[in-house]
Amino acid sequence: MMYAPVEFEFSEADYPPVEYQRKQQYWDSIRLAIFTLVIVAIIGITIGIVAHFVVEDDKSFYYLASFQVTNLKYRENYGLRTSKEFIQRSHQIERMMSRIFQHSGAGRFIKSHVIKISPDENGVNILMVLMFRYPSTGSAEHFRKRIERTLYQSLKTKKLPFTINKPSFTLTSIDSKKMRNLLNSRCGIRMTSSNMPIPAYSSKERIVQGRETSMEGEWPWQASLQLKGAGHQCGASLISNTWLLTAAHCFRKNKDPSQWIATFGTTITPPIVQRNVGKIIVHENYRRETNENDIAVAQLTTRVEFSNIVQRVCLADSSLKLPPKTSVFVTGFGSIVDDGPTQNKLRQARVETISSDVCNRKDVYDGLITKGMLCAGFMEGKIDACKGDSGGPLVYDSHDIWYLVGIVSWGQSCALPKKPGVYTRVTQYRNWIASKTGI
Repeated sequence: MMYAPVEFEFSEADYPPVEYQRKQQYWDSIRLAIFTLVIVAIIGITIGIVAHFVVEDDKSFYYLASFQVTNLKYRENYGLRTSKEFIQRSHQIERMMSRIFQHSGAGRFIKSHVIKISPDENGVNILMVLMFRYPSTGSAEHFRKRIERTLYQSLKTKKLPFTINKPSFTLTSIDSKKMRNLLNSRCGIRMTSSNMPIPAYSSKERIVQGRETSMEGEWPWQASLQLKGAGHQCGASLISNTWLLTAAHCFRKNKDPSQWIATFGTTITPPIVQRNVGKIIVHENYRRETNENDIAVAQLTTRVEFSNIVQRVCLADSSLKLPPKTSVFVTGFGSIVDDGPTQNKLRQARVETISSDVCNRKDVYDGLITKGMLCAGFMEGKIDACKGDSGGPLVYDSHDIWYLVGIVSWGQSCALPKKPGVYTRVTQYRNWIASKTGI
C-alpha cells in the first residue's frame, strides 16, 4: 500500500517570515560543523599518536631456547623432522610454551617452533625459537630476563605436561636472519616479509570463484613450470632446495629437462627466483588413459636459498588420513574459467576433501577414483582448480605447519556440480618419492 503526502496550506499572516532566525541558524550550522571537525581532528591525532607508540613502535624479538625435558624418552624418529613422532611431540611442546607465555604479561607472545629434539642421558634436549612483540624502546637483554622470570614462575606454579630441568634452560637473543635460518630446517612454515608468521586463517578463496593470493610468502612452495619459448605449463611444489613434486601428465609432450625452467613468487612475470631444470623423473607406471600414478619429480640444476618468499612444503606422512570435509587449499596460475587464459598472479581456493566412496558414485566419477587419488572441492561445484593448475599443490594445515596432501591431476571440466577436482594422493607415494629424491 502507498501513502500520498498530505498537503497543508498556511497563510503569511499566521506564519510571517523571520529572516534573522534563518541567518542565525546558518551560522550555528557552520560553527557546529567547524567544532565537529576540530573534535574529529583531535581524536584522529590522538589515535595516531597512541597507534604510533602502541603498534608502530612495537618490534619483533626472537630468542633461541634450549632446555632438557626429563620425563621424555628419546625415539629414533625424533631425528627426522617430517616424522609423525617429531611433529606430534613438537606440537605438544609448542602448546606448552603458548600456555606459559600467552597470558603472562611477558610482552606479546607470537609463536614458538621446535627446531630439534636430541637425545640426552636424562631424557631429551629441546632446541626451539620463541617469537615476541615488545616496545622497540626496550632492549633484547631486558626482555630476555623477563621471559626467563615468567618461565621459572610457571615451573613453580603451573602443572605442565613436560618436566623442564631448570638449570638446563638457556635463552639467547637472536636476530631475524638467524631466526629464519633456523626455521629453514623446518618445512611448511609461512612468514611475512617482516618475519612474522602467517596464520592459517589469513587464507581464503581462489581459482574458479576465488581470489588472488594476498601477500608474498603466503604459498612459498608454489612453483611455475615453464617450457622455454612457450611459457607456463604446470604448477609444482618445492619439497627441498633442489626437488619439485608435480604431475606426470605435465611432461606428456616434452620430457627434455633442458627445455624447462621453474620460477617462484606470486607472479609468473616477473619471477622472484628462476632456475633451470636438470632432471625429470616420471612415475614408471603412469597411465594416461586412467590418470593412475600421475606423479613426477623434477630436479633443479642449482639449489634455491630458502627465504620468506621461497620455502619448502612438508610431505604428509603416509599414515595421514584426512576425513571428508577437511579444509584444504589449492593454489596455481591456471585459468579462472574453463579453457581460459593463464593468470599471471597466483590464485588460491579453499576446498574440502570428498570421500572416495562419494567420488566413485555413478553420478560423480563412476568408479574411476583409485587408492592413489584424492577428491577435493564441493559437490555443488563453483570452486575448483582448472587448466594450468595441473601439478600444483593441495595443502593441509596442522598447527600452522603446511603439508602437501595432493597434486592437481584431473577432473571433468572446471567447477561443475558433482565433478570435483581429482588429485594425486601424495601419502600413497611417499616411498616412491623417497626412492627418487631421498626425501
